[in-house]
Amino acid sequence: MKKNKNDKITKLIIIIFFSFIYEYKYYLQYISFLDTESNLKIFIVTHKDFINYRHNPAYTIVADNKYQLKNKYNLSIIYADKGKLYKLRNCYSEMSKLYYIYELYKKGIIRSKYVGLNHYRRYFIFKDNIPNLDNIFKEYDIILNTPLFYKPGMKKHFCKFNSCRHYNEIIDIIKTIRPEYYKAAIKTMNLKRIFICNLFIMKKDDFLKFCEFIFDVLFEFDKRHNFTSDEDVLNYFKKIYNNSEDLYYQYRIQGFLSERLGNIFYYKNFKKIKIYSFGYF
Repeated sequence: MKKNKNDKITKLIIIIFFSFIYEYKYYLQYISFLDTESNLKIFIVTHKDFINYRHNPAYTIVADNKYQLKNKYNLSIIYADKGKLYKLRNCYSEMSKLYYIYELYKKGIIRSKYVGLNHYRRYFIFKDNIPNLDNIFKEYDIILNTPLFYKPGMKKHFCKFNSCRHYNEIIDIIKTIRPEYYKAAIKTMNLKRIFICNLFIMKKDDFLKFCEFIFDVLFEFDKRHNFTSDEDVLNYFKKIYNNSEDLYYQYRIQGFLSERLGNIFYYKNFKKIKIYSFGYF
């Protein structure tokens, strides 16, 4: 009788163990190489192989899946193929990978004092020589890349390359679900200084608020259009654009909207911005 009881306990322990492994198998791989208490993590997002010029261990590559990367890299790699936005990875662009990182921070799987974002071909100019962030953040609220100056303003800049309808739609969404940002959203319409490309380094708590705001708005945008996959978004734009070049540019809509939402967030929350130039490599 005692042996049967011990067998049941052993089986229960085995079941619990493998349940844990199943739940966290996509996260456990990160614990071995991520310094979870590090001062800084800068994530290099990519959707394809690239030539990496970064060697500082503060950088980590984030790809959609392991099949994209054939080259050997000297940095740690995270794959976002189990993330919520994997099926929307093309139209969300870099933001699909960023959302996956955001979820890892929320779960406490990655922890760092500062969080940064670079792209596979867009980087802050300081490269591996990362400045002393503790000193910078004594005076500044955030680090951003050199802005674009467009005299007619941010809304007209968006409307020049994309549809004004979608810009107006996110303003309405902000008014409805994040009204605390509505005033900033209206004021930034005529903003002449525009930060594009979603390059930044910010404090972890600010990063969490940044992602919460942007994805709240974008998820509501998706909900209104029934966007659950890249194919949904592509079919939506096929009805608007016949030209294939325009079509495959325009359907990255969530990525374009995220840049403007970022500017709204910066305008509302940060008074002193440290600017570093960035380069294409």
